[in-house]
Amino acid sequence: MMQIITNHRMRISLLGSLVVLILVAFNGGAACAQESPGTFTPTACMFEGIDLGLTTLTGESLGFECGYVVVPERHDNPEGPTLRLPVAIRRATAADARPDPLFLAQGGPGGDAFEIFSLLVPNTDLAANRDIVIFNQRGTFYTDPDLACPETNDILADLLKADSEQGQRLYDQALTACFDRLTAEGVDLSAYNSLENAADVPEIASALGYDEYNFYGVSYGTLLGLHLMRNHPEGLRSVILDSVVPTDINFLAETPASEDRVLKEVFAACEADSVCREEYPNLEERFYALVRQFDDQPVTTFLVDSENGQRFETLIDGTALRGVLFQLLYVPRMNAVLPKVIHDLERGDLRYIQAMWPLFVFDETVIEGMYYSVICAEDADIDVNAISIDQLRPEIAATAKEDLQSIIDLCRQWEVEQLPASVDDPVASDIPTLLLSGRFDPVTPPAFATAAAAGLSNAVNLVDPSASHGVAFLSPCVNDIMGAFLENPMERPDSTCLGRSELPQVVPPDAVTMPIMARINSLDRSILTIGGLGAFLMLVVLSPFMIWPLAWFGRALANRPAPVAPENRRLRIVSRVLMLVFGLLALLFVIGILGFIFLALSDQTYATALALPPSATPLLWVPVFLLALVIALLAVTFMIWQRHEAGSVAGKIYFTFVVICSIALVFLIVREGMLPMLT
Repeated sequence: MMQIITNHRMRISLLGSLVVLILVAFNGGAACAQESPGTFTPTACMFEGIDLGLTTLTGESLGFECGYVVVPERHDNPEGPTLRLPVAIRRATAADARPDPLFLAQGGPGGDAFEIFSLLVPNTDLAANRDIVIFNQRGTFYTDPDLACPETNDILADLLKADSEQGQRLYDQALTACFDRLTAEGVDLSAYNSLENAADVPEIASALGYDEYNFYGVSYGTLLGLHLMRNHPEGLRSVILDSVVPTDINFLAETPASEDRVLKEVFAACEADSVCREEYPNLEERFYALVRQFDDQPVTTFLVDSENGQRFETLIDGTALRGVLFQLLYVPRMNAVLPKVIHDLERGDLRYIQAMWPLFVFDETVIEGMYYSVICAEDADIDVNAISIDQLRPEIAATAKEDLQSIIDLCRQWEVEQLPASVDDPVASDIPTLLLSGRFDPVTPPAFATAAAAGLSNAVNLVDPSASHGVAFLSPCVNDIMGAFLENPMERPDSTCLGRSELPQVVPPDAVTMPIMARINSLDRSILTIGGLGAFLMLVVLSPFMIWPLAWFGRALANRPAPVAPENRRLRIVSRVLMLVFGLLALLFVIGILGFIFLALSDQTYATALALPPSATPLLWVPVFLLALVIALLAVTFMIWQRHEAGSVAGKIYFTFVVICSIALVFLIVREGMLPMLT
């Protein structure tokens, strides 16, 4: 189940610096033969850009020119069927712009390059100095055809609440149905492999009019880059490989060891830090004790798809827990957040998992048909019996071979032609290459880059001591290194800034988890709804500070007495004092919570942790007083309506309306998890 729901994709997930974008799939069919390979057709940008709720920053507004390049489905048959690949070009803005562009390739395999790169790259100096070309690989989003498998989404509700055995069976059936449908549509799935994929890149460069270009690939994109270097070196000026997958190491077979390694790195980093060691003693043993606890006593919770609000019953056993935490380690700075997550899970607090896991479970930015077409042709030749698990933690070793066998079994269903054994040979090249790795990368450890660099005579191999999976475009230090490398690939760039990189401070155990920050981080549309509703309710709750003085002033000018009998004046005073105190406390809370959220979002570690600093704790007791005041206001409202001379009918209606809005405001606060006694 871990392999199905969380672990089978090699992709980047960024939080804090990465906005989760809304995607539109381009639904195509089998390859067509009416367009000539090597042609570029300009079109409106096919990707939606950045959804800001009230508006969307389109590809054009982000500075991109878009279109489609036609490539052969099989490059050894240029007269045969063709595919259409989407590209987006952002022209350099510098007066002395370089003539060689930087091509950007996403991982997965099957990932959407536009989702991340259209956001991260435009504001860098790299985009000022040379054209940026983002392209989606064959079979992925917006390509014609794409290899999406909606069949796997159709079973998601059953999959999430199933145990491992049931889940595997459901997933196998859905994937088989997807394979059968695609082949019935005439799609040649064996044409969607790394070799054909790599051959597309120079075709795109030529169609766009570039004689020479630079290539950047991340995760699976690095494996694509290595095939490109070996098979199509012409015009390739330099290569940047970020989070490297070597051709001669099967990353799938190494996944259990990679999981074991990255967890040891996280626990070692905590042990080496005096603050973390004191706040989270014996972290490694506590983590694996949790895994065993969840295996013995699985927990059922609910995950919410933010796109439609649908709730999914979800079973979390030890394997699923390991899987989601492994996937979370793709996120930058997660090494500083994981101790807090473990601490919360020990207390039975699942809110972080409930807020973060949906980002992966409901993620549709990796096309599964492309994923399996690639790995089943290249990486499914695993000898499970030859995998050594002796050095692994028992909890990881227990499922290692079963997880690998499930991939092999899936690939037997996904019947594609096997690539020749030579694809697994190490790549030898003199093309200048910059290799980047992160110490806390869960799936492509620095040792992978070292292995790939062995055959590259002009390689620079660097490790960011604080990074995870996907090093580029996230820090000025790495951006400067990349810029210097691209300016002069034959000269080693100055990388001393990496030596000055410090690990982020661990999130303390008493930091206040605030799940709403997951939606703020991702610019979820619901935040605008919540914000708008909250603002309206606050205006109503604060309106007595203006309405009541104006009413008093009007009566004074007209020399009219208040419509309240003398015996009801005490009730009138109490009701108004309660309402004004409620308004002041609500204003204090809203200003305070917005300030703390802004403070947390400005710190990437707290933003990743979805948490406010411990100093916010006293503020979060204000809603308790608001709840008590609402109860008192309800009682007072009932009394006002019981007494005929306790005010005018209009005044009673207005007061009741304000009380109803006060109740709604408290309900909104409780619903968003800001009442500590209910968390």
